[in-house]
Amino acid sequence: MEKVLTEIAEVTADPYGYVAGLKERKEKKVIGCFPMHIPDEIIHAADLIPVVIWRGNEPVTWGHAHVPPYDCGITRSFVDDAVRGKLGFMDGMVFHVRQCLQAGEFPFIMERHVKPSYQKVLYLPALYPGDVMRDFTITELEGFKTSLEEFTGKKISDDNLNKSIEIYNKNRSLLERVYEIRREKPEILKAREVMQIVWSSMFMLKEDHNKLLTELIKGMEAKTVEPEKDKIRVIPVGCLCQTLQFDILDLIEDLGMIIPDDDLYIGSRYFANQVNLDGSPLGALADRYLTRTPVCPTKGVWQVHWGDEAIKKMRDNDARGIISIIVKYCPPHACYYPDFKSKMEQEGINAIMIEMEHEIITLEAIKTRLQSFVEIIGGV
Repeated sequence: MEKVLTEIAEVTADPYGYVAGLKERKEKKVIGCFPMHIPDEIIHAADLIPVVIWRGNEPVTWGHAHVPPYDCGITRSFVDDAVRGKLGFMDGMVFHVRQCLQAGEFPFIMERHVKPSYQKVLYLPALYPGDVMRDFTITELEGFKTSLEEFTGKKISDDNLNKSIEIYNKNRSLLERVYEIRREKPEILKAREVMQIVWSSMFMLKEDHNKLLTELIKGMEAKTVEPEKDKIRVIPVGCLCQTLQFDILDLIEDLGMIIPDDDLYIGSRYFANQVNLDGSPLGALADRYLTRTPVCPTKGVWQVHWGDEAIKKMRDNDARGIISIIVKYCPPHACYYPDFKSKMEQEGINAIMIEMEHEIITLEAIKTRLQSFVEIIGGV
């Protein structure tokens, strides 16, 4: 178990070096996918290496000549990495431009300054009722598949797609098992370790990641831990598209809280919902995208309330509160949050919001807010 966690930590410590090395070892081209909804399985079935584009580990410099400073951290960081040549190992990039206004900038910036060999823009729809949305999504995925066939010069068969979907479904099942064990004994892993486990799956080949997870789960199932009954259970929610700073996760735990489950993108959201292999593989991938839960503000869902989902997750895990984490300058989440907050107040749920920025200067303000939160929920 410790060996696997160390290997995963090493992978996530330097995603650039790892992915560049993976490309060289496998002798395959790398396609970067801007989070959150691009179906990697189609890229995998084309015998390419799909990786989910990540927020860099350095302050933004050249990027501010191309995007405004009021864009979110991953937007500015990605553009900065691209124009500085740090993403030269990526042979292609795929963007879903409807999920937020900032994502719509990327194709033009890349086209002008760092044009990759392959670039594709997807337009996945908001989740309005009716078959037309499903038909539209399938048509978009068919165009995506065709563009990859033209890029590689190889046809992507339904058999290849089904095999890739099976591999990805297995990864989702294994990640879900990690979370099941964590919910049973949350002391078994640090919050940063859980995020590293999920994050590493975004740029490792799923076949390799599945082997690591299988070994990790054996160790987790065999390991006995002493319950820390004085720890206060909380559920972090949000942080769309990008990693949450590990320092914030450490701070939550250092203040006497423990995380048995989460509702984060680089967390439970990433592997939620299997792809149903009955019927057309592209139709199945479209159906996964069109699933309304977990609620995502970038999909325009109104039939299900995010607050209800979060409250259920909190109660299922005997947690005492919810920590909403908003990435600074994330319009979809920021616009949704007032409604989320109202739901918390209506239901009498202890909840707090903290804002995260890419160039984090000090954690003192966040620490003060979280200390106050602990005092409130600690007396419940």
